[in-house]
Amino acid sequence: MKYASVVLIVVLLVGCTGAPGEAFLAYSWVTAPLSLYDENPAVPATVSNGEYVESDEGSYYMEYTAWDGSGWWMTYTITAQPGEPMFQDGADAYFEISLYSFGPSFYEWSYPRGFATGGEGEESGADGEALRPARGSERMVSGDFVLEMEYGPVKE
Repeated sequence: MKYASVVLIVVLLVGCTGAPGEAFLAYSWVTAPLSLYDENPAVPATVSNGEYVESDEGSYYMEYTAWDGSGWWMTYTITAQPGEPMFQDGADAYFEISLYSFGPSFYEWSYPRGFATGGEGEESGADGEALRPARGSERMVSGDFVLEMEYGPVKE
């Protein structure tokens, strides 16, 4: 009986996870965008380059006009993964979204950038080689959170 009680306690403790960490989001740019709108209530009306704000989980819409007048929309979803076993809280996550004139992209110092195309046209260079898809998506895992994004050009 004693053995069963100990096993039950160990199983309960190992099976119980702590709270997820906190998620932080920042926008960055080389040249400031002409305008930026984000429906995430955590993002202030005036956004500073590279300044992190604490964000809740959820799906949000944003759009911006880059320095060259090109407009881009983006939807992004922040999802927490469970905390660590034995009631340990999860690690905090820091997400940075770079706002380029050719569309938004995740930025992390040692993260190899990759994206999946949406199949709707591509920008092309002088030699006809594709530079970047006009629509696409990216996914990044940081700490205990997952950030997913879909983006495309704003149609005028």
